[in-house]
Amino acid sequence: METKKILSKLKPIIIVILLFSLAFTLRAEAASIPGVPDQMKDYFQENDGLPYFSEMDSYYNYRLTENFVEHGYLGDTIQNGTDWDLHSFFPPGRSAEYPPLLMWITAFFYYVANLFGNYSLLQVSFWTSAIIASLCVVPAFFFVRKLTNDYGGIAAAVLVGLSTFYFSHTFAGFFDTDMFNMLLPLLVVWFFSESITSTESRRKMLYAVYASISMLVFSLAWSGWWFTFYLLIFVAIVYLLISKFLFKKESFKSWKEYPDKKQWFLEQPVILPLVIFVVLSLVLMFAAWGDTLFTYLFQPLSAVGIQSTTQYTSSYPNVFISVGELQIPSLSSVVTDVGGIFPLLFGVCGWLMIFWGLRTKKANKKTKKSAKTKKVKKGRKSRRRKEEPEEELKEKKEEYDGFMRPLMRKNSLYYGVLFSIWLVLTTYLFTNGVRFVEAFALPLSLCAGIFVGFIADYFRSQIKNPNYHAIAMALVLVLVCYAPVSIAYTTANSVVPGTDDAMVDTLTWVNNNTSENTVMTSWWDFGHLFAVKADRGVTFDGGSQNNARAYWVGKALFTSDENLSAGILNMLASSGDKGYETLENYTNNTGKTVEIMDKILVVDKTSAQNILTSEYGLTAEQAQNVLQYTHPDNPNPDVLVTSLDMVSKAGWWSYFGSWNFDSGNSTNYIYSMSQANVTSENDSVVIKADNGVVAQMSGSNITAGLQVSSSQTAPPHRLVIISNGTTQYDQVVNNDSSFSIFLIQQDNYLFAVAMSKELEDSMFTRLYFMQGEGLTRFKLAHKEPSEGIAEVMVWNVT
Repeated sequence: METKKILSKLKPIIIVILLFSLAFTLRAEAASIPGVPDQMKDYFQENDGLPYFSEMDSYYNYRLTENFVEHGYLGDTIQNGTDWDLHSFFPPGRSAEYPPLLMWITAFFYYVANLFGNYSLLQVSFWTSAIIASLCVVPAFFFVRKLTNDYGGIAAAVLVGLSTFYFSHTFAGFFDTDMFNMLLPLLVVWFFSESITSTESRRKMLYAVYASISMLVFSLAWSGWWFTFYLLIFVAIVYLLISKFLFKKESFKSWKEYPDKKQWFLEQPVILPLVIFVVLSLVLMFAAWGDTLFTYLFQPLSAVGIQSTTQYTSSYPNVFISVGELQIPSLSSVVTDVGGIFPLLFGVCGWLMIFWGLRTKKANKKTKKSAKTKKVKKGRKSRRRKEEPEEELKEKKEEYDGFMRPLMRKNSLYYGVLFSIWLVLTTYLFTNGVRFVEAFALPLSLCAGIFVGFIADYFRSQIKNPNYHAIAMALVLVLVCYAPVSIAYTTANSVVPGTDDAMVDTLTWVNNNTSENTVMTSWWDFGHLFAVKADRGVTFDGGSQNNARAYWVGKALFTSDENLSAGILNMLASSGDKGYETLENYTNNTGKTVEIMDKILVVDKTSAQNILTSEYGLTAEQAQNVLQYTHPDNPNPDVLVTSLDMVSKAGWWSYFGSWNFDSGNSTNYIYSMSQANVTSENDSVVIKADNGVVAQMSGSNITAGLQVSSSQTAPPHRLVIISNGTTQYDQVVNNDSSFSIFLIQQDNYLFAVAMSKELEDSMFTRLYFMQGEGLTRFKLAHKEPSEGIAEVMVWNVT
């Protein structure tokens, strides 16, 4: 009997350990990068065998963590009392003020890990998200278990911990703040709910303090903490009003009944924990953030329309429209991202069933009354109390009525209000961007767990054999949990690192072979990686992509004018945005500013001054104010990186680079690149590629096109054949065609590239596909690999 009692007490702990192990093991699977063939794994790993991070924001977080470990603050330096990042948004840099919890925890893990061995900060960072994210199963289990039972807690923990979108951003090697986005809001909501539903004032105050401390920790992890803060305040107020005026509960007690106002306050079931939570949270967060707290508190005013971030607020194009996580999700993607159809249906059913306690309240009273009339033999009752463990007696006291236990039924109004408001607000959020599905999945998963708990209690009343009941509930758990577990397993086994040896070796070369003041430019995606591996300033990255540089860098890649492209890159590397910003102060017209910049950036400083003064009416002083930035006397050395990934991203950099300031829109232009196969047929050489390009060479006669049917080939606007960096054939074929074809032979490889004809003379085409042939201001400094079409090229810009 003693052993049974001990096991009963240990059961929740054992369950939590198993749940954590499941969540962590699935996340850890990504460390072996199963999505990469075994013979290629080395290509996607650091020298010590650790895979590269799976996405680029991880490198930014790693660099800030490295700064913190090395000198105690997140920035490269401190300017005017502010942590300052000198690598990003070069040359001015930008603030490195950032929620520091990720860096603090990782640094703590790093110090602890090195008490037991020799581990690099990179290794510790790689595993941190898998550990932290898996911890969310603990509060999920205990939160729902208290309301229902172990089965409900298990379901909630699995669904929360393996929620599809959340899992896809928290496996090993994904080092970002998403790891906190289930754990911390769940802790805040759990403790706050305990403070509202507890009956003792002391427990109310204690849990309100816990909720406030959790709120502080949440604010140190993510700038969107304010959503949970306002959510709980709103929930408490709505619950207070509904319970008081619609259900006539004593959720508010009149102060007139208390001569002692302190006692009145201490006996307020809702106001007491709410006031403690709000006041203590604000005090703690103000101590941590200072005046910055008020900026966060007013964020809801600017977040009424989150999709406004993808709308145009200036004449320059907005790069956020190219960010996948801000696209409005489809219904099918929502179903997938919350873990599948059954978690969604169970969540909705659980939310509806919470209100069952309100509907059956009167019947429950009758049941209790009739139970009291039953005669029980005292001797038998006494013997049973002596023989049964306390835990079993406790369970018997909590026998459910209908579908739910007394604790849940008693607080069904509060939880009904909580989950209704929570689900409605998060539903609104995900209609403004797919990344907000993560916030919606949390309350939905908890409701699904609650529904599983209801089912377990109902089955217990219908299935008397405990073994059959366990089997039935195992089937229910499999039904609701199979999809998220399966999707998590598939996701972890599909992971491919976000970069490879070609890029990292290139950046190592830059670090070893360029001066420390060299500035790097490319499309924004790899900017954070450049800053870590090359240790150089970058003009454009994932933390500073939504500004005018999206247009100017896009234009440097899209334009056919070498001088304009080099002029843009030289200007950005030396003075950043000051040139066109200064000019716009005089023109007050972005379109006119761009028109002028196009003219002055392609000529020398003297000619540019003449254009500004004679053609556009600027004074000599105004012209000099502009030219000191557009034509700097001592420009920083700068390099442009062109890479294979930019081929598939051409639709976006060409969209921004060809922006029309008069109409306020643009067009996406694209490449389609494929390795080609060569065969001989009837004394002719036939070339075919998977992208539909076909070509035939017979003596001096060359034809090529896109295969549109088995018998029809569409001719290109222009056909270009390049062999080892030298153009062998260049001919306009059809002026009415919308695409061009390049056949590129490099070493022993042959590639076929079909492209929008607007890209055929772009600087990216001339640099990457034509390998800089005929250019004078771009000199190839390095490429990786050295054979075939290089995956990455570094160009010195003069």
